[in-house]
Amino acid sequence: MAITILTDTMCDVPQYYVEKYNIIVLPLLVNFGDESFRDGIDITADEFFKRLESSEKLPTTSQINPPQFESVFLDEIGENNTVIGILGSSKLSGTYNSAMIAKNNIESDHIHIIDSEAVTLGAGLLVIKAARLAEMGKTAEEIVNEIEAAKKRLKQFFVIGNLKYLYKGGRISLSASVIGSILNVKPIITTVDGKLEMLEKTRGIKKAITIVMDMIKEKGWTLDEKVIGINHTLCPEHADYIEELIKMQYKPKEIIRGEVGSVIGTHAGPGCVALHFEL
Repeated sequence: MAITILTDTMCDVPQYYVEKYNIIVLPLLVNFGDESFRDGIDITADEFFKRLESSEKLPTTSQINPPQFESVFLDEIGENNTVIGILGSSKLSGTYNSAMIAKNNIESDHIHIIDSEAVTLGAGLLVIKAARLAEMGKTAEEIVNEIEAAKKRLKQFFVIGNLKYLYKGGRISLSASVIGSILNVKPIITTVDGKLEMLEKTRGIKKAITIVMDMIKEKGWTLDEKVIGINHTLCPEHADYIEELIKMQYKPKEIIRGEVGSVIGTHAGPGCVALHFEL
């Protein structure tokens, strides 16, 4: 009996790791008007952001439905596999609830569903960790217990490069968006119990990144010997800057780089950079 790791595109696991560990990735839908695209399959990140920048309205996203999960679960159980699903935060998408409905419909002890309480590559780090634990020969129960503990130690910091998309998504007012853009204001956002929360606002991307790095030191945290996730929306230079600072100040075990996909990119917009690590 093998263990299959399953996730969704909210978790933005880089393709290299998807292929290396045979991770099943189910796509959410991104909808531009009457057109629907499977995230990461029918539309690439570059294509998505080109459409996003030219669209007057934000696209909508649709969760994965229970029958989609049921189909995959039954296929895997039929192959005598145990499924561990690690999905984007239930506070930000209904996909986790869909998976739970599917699991309850099937009534199998060989399906385990975890609410990552995280998004994008932060959740992706948990997925990669689970895949590596499975490769080491850990049991499903051991993997679930380790991931449930790890998600409580996970830290995520997002620096938003363009306030226009927060305004379009109803997160801030038009006046705040206009004033913020004029003043080059960059919000720093984190996740708390699966929800997004504002940490601080500052002027300029590099200043915001410096504040995040200072915050890590002030908390008494260290990135030494840690697996670090860095990803971005069309701004690799900002991701490079974070990586440079980390390597100057710490000795991380590994740095995993990636891009933010369409689902999270809908609200972050281009110019967002994020840092993820486990304490």
